[in-house]
Amino acid sequence: CQNPHRVEKFNGNAKRGHGNEWQTRWGKHTPARYRTTYSTSKNPKYSVDEVLPIVLVRNPYGWMKSMCRNPYTASWEGISNSKTCPKLKKGNNQWNEVNVKFGPGQTHHKSLGHLFNDWYGDYFYSNSTKDDGNERNTTAPFPRLIIRFEDIIFFPQEVTEAVCKCGGGTLGHRADDQDVANGTFHYVVRSAKAGFGHGPQSHRNGLIDSWIRYGSVDPQSEYSPHDLALAQEVLDPLIMDAFAYS
Repeated sequence: CQNPHRVEKFNGNAKRGHGNEWQTRWGKHTPARYRTTYSTSKNPKYSVDEVLPIVLVRNPYGWMKSMCRNPYTASWEGISNSKTCPKLKKGNNQWNEVNVKFGPGQTHHKSLGHLFNDWYGDYFYSNSTKDDGNERNTTAPFPRLIIRFEDIIFFPQEVTEAVCKCGGGTLGHRADDQDVANGTFHYVVRSAKAGFGHGPQSHRNGLIDSWIRYGSVDPQSEYSPHDLALAQEVLDPLIMDAFAYS
């Protein structure tokens, strides 16, 4: 996806050769609540209002199990026990708190399910997610696109074309781009995740593996009835309904 209006501004940087940034100004993983107060660059060349974030949302049941395998900078009690993880509540029936280290500092969440609500809630709501379910404004807090992970897996070309057009871009390649022939769509078959921070290669799925895994396995099947009930109690119903995860 090329953004011809931005190519000249970012000329000379391989990651920006198509005129698109690889992460938002406040960081790829940083909660959007820090959108106006934190920047990964000391001298950014553009304002936050020039950024259209493309956010991937994933079925939270599958996402929580994925976090159990590779928690990144998150930590919580029982994280290493594959049988009981994500362990939303402790034995004393209290929520199992999750702490996460981000660029601006550490955040605290009542459980892994609450982390899902909080992180995506920053992009979904005009105000913070409320535990009591009241006074939530689902008007977009700022321009953004939220794309289902499952849709980009099964309909990569269609989704990419729609997102590219929405962002003011065109699907194509630079004249000096030798990776793909003109007029074709490049499918990334290997895992799109690279680097030590994404865990061992054995825990990453390529495109074919993802088709098999996400096309035939219900992520809720990995939970006991008790854990499912806890997850249903925690997960934000408006977000779940909006993305057909209910």
